[in-house]
Amino acid sequence: MRLVCFTVALVIGFSSLAVAGERPGTESIAACDQAAASPYDRDRPAGVAGVALEKIEPDRAIAACEAAAKAAPEDDRIAMQLGRAYFTAENYDAARMQFDRANRMGNALAATQLAVLYVKGLGGLPADDEEAVRLYKSAAYKGLAVGQLNLGYFYNYGRGGLAKDEVEAGRLYKLAADQGYAPAQNDLGVYYQQGRGGFPKDDTEAARYYKRAADQGNALGRSNLASLYRDGKGGLPKDDFEAARLYKLAADQGVPTAQANLGYFYQEGRGGLPKDDIKAAGLYKLAADKGHAYGQSLLAFFYENGRGGLPKLETEAARLHRLAADQGNAGSQNALGAYYQTGRGGLQQNDREALRLYRLAADQGFAAARNNLGYFYQGGFGGLRKDDSEAARLFRLSADQGYALGQFNLAIFYEQGRGGLAKDDYEAAHLLKLAADQGNAKAQTELAELNKRLRSAR
Repeated sequence: MRLVCFTVALVIGFSSLAVAGERPGTESIAACDQAAASPYDRDRPAGVAGVALEKIEPDRAIAACEAAAKAAPEDDRIAMQLGRAYFTAENYDAARMQFDRANRMGNALAATQLAVLYVKGLGGLPADDEEAVRLYKSAAYKGLAVGQLNLGYFYNYGRGGLAKDEVEAGRLYKLAADQGYAPAQNDLGVYYQQGRGGFPKDDTEAARYYKRAADQGNALGRSNLASLYRDGKGGLPKDDFEAARLYKLAADQGVPTAQANLGYFYQEGRGGLPKDDIKAAGLYKLAADKGHAYGQSLLAFFYENGRGGLPKLETEAARLHRLAADQGNAGSQNALGAYYQTGRGGLQQNDREALRLYRLAADQGFAAARNNLGYFYQGGFGGLRKDDSEAARLFRLSADQGYALGQFNLAIFYEQGRGGLAKDDYEAAHLLKLAADQGNAKAQTELAELNKRLRSAR
C-alpha cells in the first residue's frame, strides 16, 4: 500500500514570552504544532503548514508534544501529533496508544494512522485489513481526504472484506482529489488514463490531475506527467526536456518507474541529457532493487551486453529477466524465451518453455516475440505443428510494428510464396529495404541478391 505523502513543513520561529490571557500550555502546544502537525489536519491552527511524516525530527517532536499533552490532556489533536512523533521514532507501541486515544476522542486523522498500524501489524496490533477498513470508513465518512483515498485503495484491490469495486474506488478518489489531496489526484489520473472506475479513458483529464499532483510535489504525479510529456499525450506537446526534468524530480524522491525511465533517457541521450551508460546502470539498479519490472529488465540487458560498467554476465541477466518476466514484462518474457531456446544464462535448452514465454509476450503485442513465435510455427518447434499461415500472420504483425526481423522473415515468405501469400518479389524488396535501413545485415545481403535477380529479369 502506498503510504500517504505529506507536504514539507515551514518551521517558523516563535517568541518564548508569555502573553496575557493565553490558556496554560499555549507555548508547548504551539511548539508541538510546529514540530508534528499534519499538513492534512483540517483543525490545525492558521499559519501552521504541517510537517511531512518523514520530515519530523523525532526527539524534538516528542519533547514538544509530550509537554503539550501534559498541558492539554484532552486535546485530541495534540494526542494525534504525539502519536506521529512516536511513529517517526519507530516507537509503535507508544504511537498506537496516542492514536487510539485521539481516535476515541473523535480525531479522524488519528483513525487513519491507527489503520496503518493495523495494515502493517505494528504497535502490538495484529495485521487486520478489516479493522483498517472500519477505521478508514470512519475517517472517510467525516470527509477526510486521507481516509477517502485509503478506503478507495481497499475497494480498488478488494481488501479488508470489501468486494473489489473500482467504481466506488473512483468515487472516493474523486472526493479526495477535489479537496486538493495530491496522492488522490494522481490515482484519479491513473483511472482516467486507463479508463477505469466508471471514468472514460481520457488522457487529457489524466494529464490535468497529474499536473495538479505534480505541482504539489507529489512524486508519482511527477513521474506519470513525465511519461505523458515523453509520449506527447493528454494534449501535451512531446517534450523530452520536460519529461527528463520531471523524471529526475520523481527519481530523486525514490519512484522506481521514474528511476528506470530516467536511466533510459541517459542510455539514449534524450531530454538534453548526455549519453551515460554508467548513470543509466545506476538508476536501473535502484529501480530493480525495489522490485520494479522495467528496471529489472533494462538492467538485465546491460548485464547481457556488459554495459554501464557491469560485467558481461548472462546468468545474472537471466535471473533479472525471470524476475521481470514473472511480473508480466513482455521484453523480459521474450528475452528469457530466447535464453531457453538457446540454452544460455545457465538455463537448460527447452523449446517448450521458450514457446510459453514467447506466447506470453506476443499476446501483449511485443513485436520481437511475435516474430519469434512465428519462427516457431514455421519450424514446428516447441511441440507446435508446422503452420506457415500462422507464421506469416505473426511475421506481418511484427513487421507492421517496424521490427526488422519480422520484416525480413515476411519478405522471405513473399519471395517464396509461402504461408498463403502470393509470390511477390517487389513486396519482398520493399520489406527487405525497410529492414536493411535499420541495419539488419541479413536483409542487406538478401536485398542486394534480390535486386540483382530483378535487374537481370528485365
